[in-house]
Amino acid sequence: MPNFRPLLYLASLLVYLVRSFFSVYLGAAEVGEAFGIQKSFLVLFMIIIGGLGSIFGSFAGAAFMVLLPVFLKNVLVGGLGWDTALAAHLEFVIVGALIIVFLIAEPHGLAQLWRVAKEKLRLWPFPH
Repeated sequence: MPNFRPLLYLASLLVYLVRSFFSVYLGAAEVGEAFGIQKSFLVLFMIIIGGLGSIFGSFAGAAFMVLLPVFLKNVLVGGLGWDTALAAHLEFVIVGALIIVFLIAEPHGLAQLWRVAKEKLRLWPFPH
């Protein structure tokens, strides 16, 4: 098992530097303005849905979590004529159900589903 401690120190240094530069950009370092609890949960959900322990999964989860509200708003509000508040509440329900499903059924998330689909398509015409 490789030692990740120096990499973790480097990552924490990078986070510290980015946060300090961002506070200079904002003009002040305020607690709840830039990175609130909703952003923290959004990042966590991106990682869970994308796949735990995979860089590609993090990007796939981020794309999914950014495009899901846009898709739901276009379908539910634009297509079906539902109320915007109802569509927002339904989005929370769908994201919660997806997190439960991905944690129980597929802990490696979208990254594992992508790997399996790629392997099946590679062997598709001749499965033997």
